[in-house]
Amino acid sequence: MGTEVWIIGGAVVISIISFLAYAILAFFFPEWVGITGKVARSAEQSHVEGAEAPQHAFDKLSE
Repeated sequence: MGTEVWIIGGAVVISIISFLAYAILAFFFPEWVGITGKVARSAEQSHVEGAEAPQHAFDKLSE
């Protein structure tokens, strides 16, 4: 086998591993990869006029 085969095979393996890592991150941490998740949806809903923002953990520190 030539060097070209090893380079192409390595590129394919790295591509597959990268895709799997992205898919895992997208599933467990969607906000990290730009997918709107639960946190972003609740933030958007709190901006609706007349809606009250939910209590955040950091709000307790400022009291």
